[in-house]
Amino acid sequence: MEDSIHEVENENINQRGNESKVLSYLSADRLLEKLSRPELATLYTDLKAYAERALKEPMPSLSFRLYRQFSDTGERKAYEQTYFDRRGRLATVAMLALDTDRPDALQALEEMLWDVCGEYTWCLPAHLGTGEINQVDGNIDLFAAETVHMLAEIVNIHTERLDRLVIERVRSEAERRIFTPLYREQRKFHWQTADHNWSAVCGGCCGMAALLLLEDEFTLQESISHTVSCMNAFLSGYGEDGGCAEGIGYWVYGFGYFTYYAEMLREYSEGELNLLTGSKITAIAAFPLRVHLSGGTFVNYSDSSEQEEIPSGLLSLLASRVGLQVDLPLHIPLLTYDPCHRWAHLLRNVMWSDPAVYGDEGASAQAERGFIFQNLGWMIAKGSLDSPDTKRTNGEPLQVAISVKGGHNDEPHNHNDLGQFIIHCGGENILCDPGAGLYTQAYFAPGREQLLHISSSGHNVPLIEGQEQSSGRQAQAHVLEAKLAEDGGELNTTLDLTSAYPGAASLACYTRQFHWKRASGGSSSGVELRLIDRFRWKSRMVSSAEPFSSVDESDAGYSSIVERWMSRVQPEVVKSGNLCWQGVHGTVQMAYDANHWQVFTEAIDTVDHDNIPVTFYRTSLSWIGPVGDNDHRLEGHAPLETVCEVRFIIEPKMGETEVSIHE
Repeated sequence: MEDSIHEVENENINQRGNESKVLSYLSADRLLEKLSRPELATLYTDLKAYAERALKEPMPSLSFRLYRQFSDTGERKAYEQTYFDRRGRLATVAMLALDTDRPDALQALEEMLWDVCGEYTWCLPAHLGTGEINQVDGNIDLFAAETVHMLAEIVNIHTERLDRLVIERVRSEAERRIFTPLYREQRKFHWQTADHNWSAVCGGCCGMAALLLLEDEFTLQESISHTVSCMNAFLSGYGEDGGCAEGIGYWVYGFGYFTYYAEMLREYSEGELNLLTGSKITAIAAFPLRVHLSGGTFVNYSDSSEQEEIPSGLLSLLASRVGLQVDLPLHIPLLTYDPCHRWAHLLRNVMWSDPAVYGDEGASAQAERGFIFQNLGWMIAKGSLDSPDTKRTNGEPLQVAISVKGGHNDEPHNHNDLGQFIIHCGGENILCDPGAGLYTQAYFAPGREQLLHISSSGHNVPLIEGQEQSSGRQAQAHVLEAKLAEDGGELNTTLDLTSAYPGAASLACYTRQFHWKRASGGSSSGVELRLIDRFRWKSRMVSSAEPFSSVDESDAGYSSIVERWMSRVQPEVVKSGNLCWQGVHGTVQMAYDANHWQVFTEAIDTVDHDNIPVTFYRTSLSWIGPVGDNDHRLEGHAPLETVCEVRFIIEPKMGETEVSIHE
């Protein structure tokens, strides 16, 4: 398999019957044994604390008022917090009930299963439009699919001890809500052909539930064919480089559930149906390690977080199946770290996490060098610096990195961020990407590109003639150069970003050039990034006397170009033409031409994806030079060119030096 999964032959599972449905990782005895392992001690303590609380409190209600909140106000947080708390309680009590000395846990598990079966809908209101009855009946979204999968695995694990009526209720609800509309009536859902996480999660979860609950072999075969078709659609969203345009968080989600289904199908078919094969799958599996910068911090373009929990079970399984080399220390995520309390990750973290496949960060020389995603248009360079403060870094070298984003502005979970870049030092993205904002109705509605987290105004890209980047497939970064040295010590990248600014009437061409290398000469011990933006103007350009409002007119004046840098760190002015961001372990110093660019920094208060307040500091450089001064006018009526050249030096925190643009 390269570009797609071939159609599978189902005759080889026709006669297997129910005995094939007892999968190795759904054994109650094996689960209990795994939970006693020392590496899972913290996870088990976390689970027990959550479960004991759930046993003492009534199940929170998904009330009518909560349900209507999204259609009435556009807010989704209150309903979803209650919804996911219910799933978390069910998951932890299911684990606690493995202990045969806890009949109270088993009784509570039966009550919770019964309660979830009685929910008005397993979908989230945000995925149901206005939430009317006709939108609920037979609808399947991400979380309806996750719910049926969770219920199927829990009743499979506890099948010998659960009351038969509870098991039959689960089977009945799975049939009514999922199997009948999807496999028997063959209703069409948008996610069946989606080239992003929805096809893998919805298709995979329903497919796993079908393998565990369906007794009709004809419908079971239909479920396998249907799920393979969904997986083909999902894989079509990836290039051969394995890059995930949705970002690391959605790689975990989409490819995670692809892998979970693939492994269940492989075991169910006794190895005859294996979806985890081919060079493209191997490349996709490597994505999180390629975008990991250091210290658990990742490249976080699109709606992803810098600090992402990569399921240890998923990485361990991929190491076993496709030879993935994991150069990260073992970290088993706690259920309470996941706001959605996903059962699938939890179960497989318990059953599959293998300390033997994990290594020390930076152990793989290949991972340190970085990677160029040719299809995705992302460029990453990584390296390390000796730190003079060995106590603060535990004697380890300081990891530094840069990431540059190309692509286009119509990607899944798109942000208008062509030319965006991240500067990383010592586990921290000092010049950063804002990542995902709070999901509300407005976040996915027309006009969403005006929101800070989505707009180019929230990224390290310029405002040109008062225009932000536009949305749409036509706004595309054309990669003119992308070269990474074999030893990883140098990266050269040039992007043509002209099409991102169709509203800039006088702009003829805009290119952004990056040159990243270890600094040489003098006393500098850091890494240097030179960024050169070239703006070529049409011959009938707007006069510089006609102002364009910059970020703050009172401080930054008027400018046809405003460069911008985003950080969680407030920068300090060292002197005219020199700015410094002080990170935890490293510093980023920026030198610019103060004769032609005026600096201004503003604090922007917002909330992140989890509704936690966060402050970003946006530093703007506004062009103040006259036309012809520091511009290049060719003979006749040729265009003018304005150049912004900025020099960044990234160093260990105790090795700060003053940087000059002319060095």
